[in-house]
Amino acid sequence: MIAEKRMLAIKGEKLIEQICASWPKGTDLQIEIVDGLSEALSHLTKQAQKFVLLDFESHEMEAVPFLRKLNRLSPLTDVFLLTGRRAIADVSVDHLIDSALSLGEIEQSIRDAIGIRYLLDSAGIVGHSKNLRDAALRVQQVAPTDISVLVTGPSGTGKELVARALHENSPRKDNEFVSINCASIPDTLLESELFGYEKGAFTGADSKQPGLLQHAHKGTLFLDEIGEMHPRLQAKLLRAIETKTFTPIGGRKAVTVDVRIIAATNRDLEADVESGNFRADLYYRLGVINIRLIRLAERQEDILPLIAHFLGRHKKGIGFSPDATDLLLKYGWPGNVRELTNFLQRLLITDPRGEISRETVASLLDKHAVADRSLPVVTNIKTEDTGYRLIYQALLNLANEIMEMKKLIGKHFSDGEGQEVHPLTAAGDLEEMEERLIRETLAKVDGNRKKAASFLGIGERTLYRKLKKYNLM
Repeated sequence: MIAEKRMLAIKGEKLIEQICASWPKGTDLQIEIVDGLSEALSHLTKQAQKFVLLDFESHEMEAVPFLRKLNRLSPLTDVFLLTGRRAIADVSVDHLIDSALSLGEIEQSIRDAIGIRYLLDSAGIVGHSKNLRDAALRVQQVAPTDISVLVTGPSGTGKELVARALHENSPRKDNEFVSINCASIPDTLLESELFGYEKGAFTGADSKQPGLLQHAHKGTLFLDEIGEMHPRLQAKLLRAIETKTFTPIGGRKAVTVDVRIIAATNRDLEADVESGNFRADLYYRLGVINIRLIRLAERQEDILPLIAHFLGRHKKGIGFSPDATDLLLKYGWPGNVRELTNFLQRLLITDPRGEISRETVASLLDKHAVADRSLPVVTNIKTEDTGYRLIYQALLNLANEIMEMKKLIGKHFSDGEGQEVHPLTAAGDLEEMEERLIRETLAKVDGNRKKAASFLGIGERTLYRKLKKYNLM
């Protein structure tokens, strides 16, 4: 377990000792000074520390090897590196602090970074990347306000965690945080879920039901996958946001609510606005502040901390060989943090002992990617920038279903000359591949669109658009 309130300071020039001596007494953070890098590694082997403070120039010849060892030994530790350089080659460093700053400015930089770290921890967000720190800083800035926030980024990157962090650090934290996935509910049901309905409003409305907007009164409403909402509902939502009033289905009397709206999407809403699929006025109303999360492959420094966090929660004293670690860092993780978590769950099922080899990791990654090495090639395409990402995400997140799908569509397609071609590389372009998958899925479920949408992991409205596009109606 990591010592949450401790910093290990490594002696160098006088600056380190000056920082430790002037650090405010009575704070929660305890600082321990050690004489050198070897002693620091010895301490960290016995007890991982939350923070490490190091003067790079004082240990320049040994600092980079030390930091590499530290990153592997204690990936959840934040490192503050005092240096005159703007970057350190060949090693990941959490916080570079200009050693030319005044003592007070250095201390303030450390305190600010510690505050960001504790905010991320309290939200359950794990990692050291600049992208996560920037997101946390933005949360810190806007959480106390009632400004609407749009959280964007690929599926599986933690958008709901950011939304919850905004709520938990706001004056509304003692009231409800209400969440709904707009892609998982048909449009007619989504309207009644959001706005509620009066008794007799429609068949089956046997009693009056308040909507989620009312449940979130004085709190926060999180609209996940807002890009999947029908334009008609977008208009009604916009009016509710702007006037703070709405009328339940079948009702005549307007209801007044005080709700903060946070929305999230993995779509390019600007492109959807240009194409007419999303209302421009709602986009600008929701996106007063935009917090963007990037793919896990683009923040490689978060991979080892995520693994350490997950395994630590399950009290598994296991590790990875250096070449296994390299493989984990080089793998593309197209399903992002969600895929990494699923991989680790698969690993724990095997009840591993001691050091995990590269071969073990490779075999599990192969199975995780549907035992198909061509799949990462396909998913290297930036699917969040295309109209096909949902099917790729379904391929990655529903591995067991995919095995069944592969049996359905056949292990190979024919190229027309009697030669077999792999199904995930056979399509001349992405549209052909998408059409084939949708067509064969419909065949499997006997044309039931609801089941097909569920199987593919997309909304029914999205599937309907695809059916029209490919003349499959």
